[in-house]
Amino acid sequence: MLKFEIVSSRTVDGADSEKKFVAYMLQVRQDSTVNDPDPANVERRYTHFCDLYNGLKKEFPKELSAISFPRKIVMGNFDPSIISTRCTAFESLLTLISNESRLRESPAAIAFFQDVELNEARRKLDEGKYDQALFLLEMSFKLLNKVYTDRSRVVLSALCRVVACASCGEGNLAAPVERWAQLALRRYEAVSDSDLLLVYIPLLHSCISIWETLGRDKSKLVEELNAMRKRGMKVDSVPGLMEAVDQLNGAA
Repeated sequence: MLKFEIVSSRTVDGADSEKKFVAYMLQVRQDSTVNDPDPANVERRYTHFCDLYNGLKKEFPKELSAISFPRKIVMGNFDPSIISTRCTAFESLLTLISNESRLRESPAAIAFFQDVELNEARRKLDEGKYDQALFLLEMSFKLLNKVYTDRSRVVLSALCRVVACASCGEGNLAAPVERWAQLALRRYEAVSDSDLLLVYIPLLHSCISIWETLGRDKSKLVEELNAMRKRGMKVDSVPGLMEAVDQLNGAA
């Protein structure tokens, strides 16, 4: 069982011409008899929750009928009572999502759990801030791995994006990414979805490059790639891993 909780909030001064806003710290953890030792913590704004609610309401009106969502207001956004009311409403919405897999798999939910960190990571990559991008992508994977199954499209995509960071920063990220690459290879062992397998070949290429940079034995990875070539799969002149993941999700 998943547990969603708004554990804190803070007022943030907007950049440039943007007005200040309230950022809500959302904690996601596995709710069991033993406390989750490694919960995922991410910040979201009212607009993110509002987009989530509206997207779900449009797709699942019956399921959302019992949820009372706070309306946007012009004044009083920073009033403690307003913030408290919103936190309660946000948690009710997320609790509903935690109990209904169809809601979690909806585009609105995936966007809510994924897009903030992913978009910021892309900006950091464009700016050449590779360490910061890696941190954001690791955070994204950690969150998505709580919410979705190990071998779901969204989780494997997030994991592969982390691995793809190894190609940035002149190989400096190979070492911190190695454990994620090993995890991605293990997760792909039981994958049979043809679309996801199109990302597997770029993943193998990325792992071979990481292994070469770190001086690891790459022979098993090369053998796997050659085996796929013998099965008639295209293994040469394929997109890079990040591009392959983007293509996969663009076609989804």
